Amino acid sequence: MLRSFIPLLVLGLGLLHGPAGAESNGSVIPHPGSIKDAIERRTDMGVVIDRITPTPIAGLYEVVAGSDIFYTDAQGRYVILDGRLMDLTTKEDLTQKKIDALSSVDFGALPFHLALKRTQGSGKRAIAIFEDPTCPACKVVHKFLAQLPDLTVYTFPLPITSPGALPLVRSIWCQADRSKAWESAMAGRHPPVDDACDASALDEVIELAARLKIAGTPTIVLSDGRRIVGALPPGQLVEMIDQLGAAAP
Repeated sequence: MLRSFIPLLVLGLGLLHGPAGAESNGSVIPHPGSIKDAIERRTDMGVVIDRITPTPIAGLYEVVAGSDIFYTDAQGRYVILDGRLMDLTTKEDLTQKKIDALSSVDFGALPFHLALKRTQGSGKRAIAIFEDPTCPACKVVHKFLAQLPDLTVYTFPLPITSPGALPLVRSIWCQADRSKAWESAMAGRHPPVDDACDASALDEVIELAARLKIAGTPTIVLSDGRRIVGALPPGQLVEMIDQLGAAAP
């Protein structure tokens, strides 16, 4: 029950903060009826609250809805749900906000000389992506990104998905036109084996990924420092890229 309630809680409970109770020491429930009514009204009765009780932590209250449990403060402004702290007034996931801050990347400091560059349209927006040509999800994201206008994509080859990734990426790196060879490989057409060139730059990319704690592909780094791990729904990914206003380095 509560799993289907999560998006509504994050997006739709801006009015869930009634007057505070007479006490905030955990011994008196602050107007449980008003909190209960607000939640049930805002979720169109999709969540039926059984009870609201104080916890051993002063000012924190337990809300039970069937077999699901979440927590709220005395004012009903903050909710702890599935280990995440939500601000119902601003509709922010404060836990995700902190995670984003901790995982932020200095985009301008990335070693772009190690990346394959692709410019689409004006290229006024920029992203970096760590890709592996043997990674199925990478191919899906790669094809989708190629359709977006006015985007510069810096691809850092990160051969970690399969045992065949490193020799394939080395062959790509040794081609006269690396970018063309990369595009072919992402489309399933592998270049002839050729690892006679100096491919030590790939070791630098692997070291870079380790420093940034990138352990999987695809990983996208937006020009504002945010990172996206794995494949997002297309609409969400477009929305995040559309927010970028920085010019490509």
